[in-house]
Amino acid sequence: MKRRYASAILLFLLLGINTNLVFAQESHDFEISKNLDIFTSLIQQLNLHYVDDIEPGTLTQTAIDAMLKHIDPYTVYYPESEIEDVRYMQTGQYGGIGSFMHIKNGQIVVGMPYPGFPFYKAGIRAGDIVLNIDGENVSGKTMSDISSKLKGAAGTEVSIEYLSSKDKKVHNVKLQREEIVVKDVPYYGFVADSIGYIKLIGFKQNAAKEVRAALDSLNKRGKLKAVILDLRNNGGGLLMQAVKIVNLFVGPGEKIVSTKGKTKSENAIYRTHNKALYPNVGIVVLTNAHSASASEIVAGAFQDLDRAVIMGQKSYGKGLVQKVYPLSYRSQVKITVAKYYIPSGRCIQSLDYQHKDKQGRAFRTPDSLMQTFTTKNGRKVKDGGGIIPDVKLTPRRYSLLASSLMRKYEIFDYATNYVNTKDSIRHLQTFSIDDSTYNDFVHFVQKDSFSYRLPVDISLQKLKLQAAADSLAIINDIEILEQKVAREKLNDYSKYKKGIKALLRQELLSRYYFQSGKIEAALEDDTEIKEAINLLDNRNRYSHLLGQK
Repeated sequence: MKRRYASAILLFLLLGINTNLVFAQESHDFEISKNLDIFTSLIQQLNLHYVDDIEPGTLTQTAIDAMLKHIDPYTVYYPESEIEDVRYMQTGQYGGIGSFMHIKNGQIVVGMPYPGFPFYKAGIRAGDIVLNIDGENVSGKTMSDISSKLKGAAGTEVSIEYLSSKDKKVHNVKLQREEIVVKDVPYYGFVADSIGYIKLIGFKQNAAKEVRAALDSLNKRGKLKAVILDLRNNGGGLLMQAVKIVNLFVGPGEKIVSTKGKTKSENAIYRTHNKALYPNVGIVVLTNAHSASASEIVAGAFQDLDRAVIMGQKSYGKGLVQKVYPLSYRSQVKITVAKYYIPSGRCIQSLDYQHKDKQGRAFRTPDSLMQTFTTKNGRKVKDGGGIIPDVKLTPRRYSLLASSLMRKYEIFDYATNYVNTKDSIRHLQTFSIDDSTYNDFVHFVQKDSFSYRLPVDISLQKLKLQAAADSLAIINDIEILEQKVAREKLNDYSKYKKGIKALLRQELLSRYYFQSGKIEAALEDDTEIKEAINLLDNRNRYSHLLGQK
């Protein structure tokens, strides 16, 4: 045995093979094989001896999820039942019924059906309540449960029982699932003279085509001198779509992004190949803390190439690349395979998932360890923690009242009631919420027993409990303060009227003009859009920010 072992080492040395790497790999492979065997044995013993029947599939799913959670939040296992989710993530298409939904008081409420798809064609509208799916009561189910029941191969049938918000009757319909296609560009238009606006919500397989179509349409409607590319709340998607979008504005041969992984096959450089269609159009890119991944490739490439001004808030900081691989029994796994680097050489990954604290939280790159890089024109930029905008803007903060009204679906429910009594809104641009409608809304909310808590409410409640426990004679004084706070909260409806009116207008317009109508309505009250327009109108400031002489 010793002679055979020595012969193997001699052979490796003669072939120039690093014996340390070979035996390290053998040890690694043995560890994988050993632990797989342990896991299989454990499942078998549980199945044979555990006092109650076990569900091997559920146990395995739990084990897999826990294992992957230990790595990073982007490495995800998809069982066969979630195959439509993977397809949607990659293509923007899935087999289903075409509608947003939400849960209120344990009930499944229809949010916004896509026009032209099964739910809408069947007459189901926003505000209707889904009672049964294929004969099964769905009250109390999670959104994940509902999604898995409604999604499926195009052409298959699903029966729905729902309560109409308009006639208050229960209806039964049998629908045929269809191929649902969700656009990455739900809205585009002009926001000022010669300044276009494009809302990009994802980077699926047609993202670049949709952006180009929007640019071409805007250019035909009027001379396009500048464009605002809105990447706020865009969580990213396909890397190549990001490269193609930058290529619409940047000529051939420019490095946009490179990837570096554990294996050579994951090391790649992605450059522009085509002639830029809009090389002279001014660009402002809007980002926020929820702009991630492919959004950061676009924003970072534009910044490093000094081709666009980035405005808004620092982006999320996801510099990791994932690929989807097939597993047995039609299951799949999305694995982080590389880190990406934008033209200046920066990796903007903000969290280090390889090193975690005692609570299992990944370490964040501190500002002191950020490195400085230079753009094409010599401007200083930093890595680690996302794309830092060239022009930082304070994000809009909704009042606690407005946030609570949205979170508890009071604005949504009022819109449902409004739509059921009004046929249409004739003109999107001129529609407004007058004081009569607003007062009607306030009355609707108060009748619905809506309430919300301020930080002072919580403090007074704690003080009241402590006073009672200590037998202090200040309970009446605390109750007087509570009454004063309640009166102040009633005054908030007047204090924050303008902001709540804007949210009401957006929700109402979405019922008649859907997602595009809601986005267009939101633009009128968007201070960041106004800042972007002002910058694009000020050519000297725009050029100065890009380091142009």
